[in-house]
Amino acid sequence: MMNFKDQNNQVSQAAIFATAFPVPGQEHQWEQALGDLIRTSSTFPGHQGSMVLQPESPDQHYYRVITKFDTHENMRRWYESDEREAKIAQLEPFEQQPAEVQHLTGFETWFIPPESSDATAKAPPKYKMFVVVWIAVYLAVLPMISILRPLTDGIPQLLASALLAATSVAMMTWIVLPLLTKLFQGWLYPKA
Repeated sequence: MMNFKDQNNQVSQAAIFATAFPVPGQEHQWEQALGDLIRTSSTFPGHQGSMVLQPESPDQHYYRVITKFDTHENMRRWYESDEREAKIAQLEPFEQQPAEVQHLTGFETWFIPPESSDATAKAPPKYKMFVVVWIAVYLAVLPMISILRPLTDGIPQLLASALLAATSVAMMTWIVLPLLTKLFQGWLYPKA
């Protein structure tokens, strides 16, 4: 079950990253309760989508659940809500142990651990994120802006800057950082 939706095509600023451990044999009931949790989260302001990554093999007994929000405040509003608590209570009978939950903000939301990493993988240290983002900006974004800037000469400066910024963020989010994260996966997420 992989369900990802980005309702507004916006860059997420905050995400809840959970590693969950359903009771073997009760995965179907757990998935149904999880679907109810996700549907409820989608009614909260700033919700930008959820992704559920199933176990890749029979010996992997955990799921990964990623829920994205536009701001840290909206993420916190959902996380601390009575509605979420009620839905989590519905999941508990089908769990071996409580889910391991991390809150990711800022650049961390671009560095969600790959599916192949272990269940306890965390966001890389900030200095590693800095290096990868710096490479992305230096090698991809700055040259792209230099190429596109002449094409925006006839446009008012504020609008031209907004277009260049939007293009840069989109390129970083969907092309450059995913590629660099894969390229540097061994360094960002070293095996224990």
